[in-house]
Amino acid sequence: MQHISAITTRLLILSLLLCPSTAVLINFENCLGPNIIYSPAPQPLQWVPLFVNVVFNSSAPSHNLNVTVYGNVTGQTTVQPLPPPDSLDWTNPNDTLGKIIDLDPINNDYSTFLAAFDVLTYTPYSAPASRFCNNTLNTACPIGPVFSNVTGPTGLPAFTFAHDLYATYSFTSINAVMKIISGDAAASELACVSASITPALGTTINSLLTFLPLVVLILVAVATASAAIFSPWGTNDVFRWTSNYGRDADLLRLITPGFGDCLQYIQFIALSGSLSLNYPGYYQPAVSRVGWSALMFNESFVSHGKGTQSIVDGIYAANATYGLGTMSQLIGMSQPEDIWAGTMIWLLVIIAAAIVLSQIGFVGRWAYRLFSNTQEEDLRAKNMPFTVGNAIRVIFNYFLLPVVAFSMFQFVVADQSPAYTTALAAITLLILMGFAAWLLWLVAITRPRSYLFDDLPTVLLYGPLYNTYSDHAAAFCLIPLLLTFLRGVAIGAVQPSGIAQLVLLAIAEVVLILMLNAFRPFSSPTSMNLFHTFFAVVRLLTIMLMIAFVPSLSVADAARGWIGYVILLLHGITLFVGFFLHSLQTLTEVIARLAGAGGEEGVEGGATRGGLVKVNPTYNRVSEF
Repeated sequence: MQHISAITTRLLILSLLLCPSTAVLINFENCLGPNIIYSPAPQPLQWVPLFVNVVFNSSAPSHNLNVTVYGNVTGQTTVQPLPPPDSLDWTNPNDTLGKIIDLDPINNDYSTFLAAFDVLTYTPYSAPASRFCNNTLNTACPIGPVFSNVTGPTGLPAFTFAHDLYATYSFTSINAVMKIISGDAAASELACVSASITPALGTTINSLLTFLPLVVLILVAVATASAAIFSPWGTNDVFRWTSNYGRDADLLRLITPGFGDCLQYIQFIALSGSLSLNYPGYYQPAVSRVGWSALMFNESFVSHGKGTQSIVDGIYAANATYGLGTMSQLIGMSQPEDIWAGTMIWLLVIIAAAIVLSQIGFVGRWAYRLFSNTQEEDLRAKNMPFTVGNAIRVIFNYFLLPVVAFSMFQFVVADQSPAYTTALAAITLLILMGFAAWLLWLVAITRPRSYLFDDLPTVLLYGPLYNTYSDHAAAFCLIPLLLTFLRGVAIGAVQPSGIAQLVLLAIAEVVLILMLNAFRPFSSPTSMNLFHTFFAVVRLLTIMLMIAFVPSLSVADAARGWIGYVILLLHGITLFVGFFLHSLQTLTEVIARLAGAGGEEGVEGGATRGGLVKVNPTYNRVSEF
C-alpha cells in the first residue's frame, strides 16, 4: 500500500512539472467513470491522460487529422503489492504487474483501441476495433508507469490515431473520443479521452464573420446620416442633425435604431462570447471576429509580447483561465492584462480624432464665412459643447460597455498586471460613475424640462444621451446607463463564475424589458419601444440558452454545438431584420422622398407623415413619368 501511495504521489508531481511546450496541446476530458478515476487505493489499472496533441492538415486535400494522447499508467489489476519505483521489475517485460499488457494470457484477447470523430450528432468516422499496442508511441507493451521527471509531453508514453477526413470542417468542432479496452474477461475500460477539436475557420468564413457585421454597421450609419440630412424633416446644419435637435417624430422614426444601437448589439455578441463558460469549440473563434466592435485588436501594449498565435497545426488552441483571456488570445493579444490598456488607447485615439475633426470643421466654417462675407455666426458658443459632446457620445453611446467590462476585469487580473494599469482602471470607473451621477442630478434639477431639449448648447453637450426620448422621459436615459454598468460588472468583474455572469446579464435584460414597457420612453411613431424590447428579448434568449454552457452541468458536446448555432442564428436574424432591413427601408424612403414621393416640407401642405406605405401616390411627382 505504501508503494501504491508513492506511485500516485509521483504521478501527481509529474503532471504538475510537465507544461505544454506549444499551444497545439489542447484541453481534453478524462471520460472514465468516476468510480475508476476516484477509486480508493488500490486503484484499478488505468491510463491517466496528461496532454492531447492534435495536428490537422488543412492544406492537403486529404485533411488528415492526427490525435496523440500523452499520459501515464497507474493502478493495478490485482491486490498484491506493487514493486517500489526503483525496482527492476518495471523494466522487465515479463513482469506485468501494474502494466497495460498486449495479450491477456487467461482470456487470450488483445487490449483493444477504439476511436471515433463526431461532429454534433453526425459521426464522420468511427475506427474499427484494433490492437492497442500497435497505436503506441514512445513505449512498447507492456506499458508501466513513468517515475522519472521528464521535461515535456514527448517523454511520456502515448497512443496516437490518425484519419483522412477529406473535408475542412470549418465552423464546426470535431469531438474525438478514444478508448482502451482491456483484453480480460470483464473487458475493463483502461482509458477514455474526449477532446474537442476546432479546425481553423478559413479565410472566407473569417472574412464573412468580420465584415458582414461591419457592412451592416456602416449601412446603418449611412442611412441614419442620410435621413437626418436629406429627409423632409432633416437639415444640413451639422449642429442640429448630429444632436437630433427638434426631435421631429418622423425624423426619429427614420434615424432610430441608429449607429449606436447597432454597435452596442455587435459588442454584446462579442462580449457575451467572452464569459467563463464551456462554449462549443467553434463559438468563441466565430464571435472573436467582431472583437473590433469592443476595440479589441491584436496589440499588446502592456506585456509588449509578440501576440498569441491561436491557430497551430490547423486548429484553434487558445487556453486561458477566464473567458475574456481566451477571447484575447483568439484575437491575438499576448496576455489578459493587455485588454484594458489596448481598448483605452484605441478609445483615446478615436476621441482625439473626433476632437481634431471637430476643430477642423470649426476652422473651415470660420474661414468660409470670412471669405464669403457671410453674416457672422457665434461659433465660440457652440465649439465647446459640440466638441465635448462628441467625446461624451463616443464614450457613453458607443463604447461604455467594453470600457466598464474591461476596467472591471483589470481588477481580476491585477496580480498579473502593473499597478499603474489597475490604478488607471479604477480612476476610469470613478470618472464614469461620477458623470452618471452628474447627469442624474442635471436631469433632476433642470426646470423647465423643455430646456434640456430646446437649449442648443445643452443639446450639443448632453443631447445624444436622451434626445430620442419623449419630453416626459428624459430621466429614462439613466436606466440604460445603469444597466450597461451592470452588464459591465457581469462580464468583467465576475469572470471567476460563469453562472453568476449569466444571472446578472439576465437580470439586466429583464429589468430593461419591464422598464421599457412600463414607461414607454420613446414616441409611438418611432417604434423604438418595440425595437428595444425585441433586442432585449433576443439578448435574454441567448443568455438563457447559454446556461447549457455552464461547465458544472456537463451538457453533451452535440447539444452544446446545436445550441451555439441557434444563438448565432438569433444574432444574425437580429442584425439582418433589426438593422440591415430597417436601414434599407430608411434609405429607400429617403431616396423616394428626394424624388418627390409624398410631397415636400412646406409645399402642398407639407410632406406626408408616416412611412412609405402612407405616401399617397397621387401626389408623387415620380408618377408623372
